[in-house]
Amino acid sequence: MGTAAEVEQFIVANVAAGRGIDSLAHDSDLLAEGVIDSMGIMELISFLEGKYGVKVDDDDIDAENFRSIDNIVAFLQRKGA
Repeated sequence: MGTAAEVEQFIVANVAAGRGIDSLAHDSDLLAEGVIDSMGIMELISFLEGKYGVKVDDDDIDAENFRSIDNIVAFLQRKGA
């Protein structure tokens, strides 16, 4: 399973649990669509740090890094994951 699919699976199973979401387009705006909020971003950061061994610094916590699955994957690539 690729990184994008793993991130999608985590968001669907943990962040969006109970919302009837079973898949996400990798380019959809997770923030504008209400799939993820600030608490969800914190859960996602914890997952990313544990799963991919990246350190998400305070400066990295920018909506653009977490707006879509594609953006999250690009962020991970920039962090060397």
